[in-house]
Amino acid sequence: MNDKEAADAARQILIRYDAQQPAATADSLREAWLGAAPQAAPELEPGQKQFLRNWGIAEPGFEAVGTPVPVLTAIGQEIGRLARKRVSDFLPLARLLWEEYGREGRIAAVVALGPMELADPEAIVPVIHELARTCVFWEDCDQLALKALEPILRKEPEPWLDRLGAWVTDENKWVRRAGLTAIGRLPMKHPATAARCVELVSPALGDPDTDVKRALSFALRAIAREDVRPVKHFIRAQGQVKDAHRMWVLCDVIRSLARVLLPQFADLLPVYQGWLESAEPKARRSIEGALRLLESGA
Repeated sequence: MNDKEAADAARQILIRYDAQQPAATADSLREAWLGAAPQAAPELEPGQKQFLRNWGIAEPGFEAVGTPVPVLTAIGQEIGRLARKRVSDFLPLARLLWEEYGREGRIAAVVALGPMELADPEAIVPVIHELARTCVFWEDCDQLALKALEPILRKEPEPWLDRLGAWVTDENKWVRRAGLTAIGRLPMKHPATAARCVELVSPALGDPDTDVKRALSFALRAIAREDVRPVKHFIRAQGQVKDAHRMWVLCDVIRSLARVLLPQFADLLPVYQGWLESAEPKARRSIEGALRLLESGA
């Protein structure tokens, strides 16, 4: 089954949708996406298994059959096409898909939540916040941020940017990651917000959680693609930073930066050289990697 066939199947299923019995529709949608799942999961080498553990995916405890994202997106879009006109009717289906239908249900649900959010943001954004707290690993969190949360922020950044800024300091790490991801991507649509976005993601610097650190690095790099100036100012402003958590992010921004941007960061070389002299021992390798790249881009 390809994405067009998935959309056609979902369209026929949704004709029979009853808001009082969402499970019947969810079961039928599951049958549809199972038709596009690979026959068997690939065998993983020991190194690949370690990679998955590092990203928090080991034994997630919910169904994940490997249906391609385009197929799930097509299903979610068909739900969203109807749900944007009947938000309250389709919210039970979206919740059910997220809560009980594993990876595939979650991706379909967040795609549907995007149009629902645009139709009624005051009702749907709190739901997205609630769902974010139950994320299992980075994929469902990032899909939630990109497909469900980001649409209203891109459409109306002025009223929503500061409100989503509060997510960056939430007690739940997945809420923090979702906020960082959505805010970091906003300058791609609204370049003038770059400095404000750096300001809003900056409280996450020093967060010890690996998923949050990676999200902060991503956010800063995404912002730099549109405007390097606020990102460079943020890095310079860190003073005599020593701890490994902050240092990892500040170095990963350089290590994972788009190579075309490296020459614009070359004047930060003295900053990283200074950090190398005073940083914690376990942070030195990160700094040395960033220095090699800055030197190559000078």
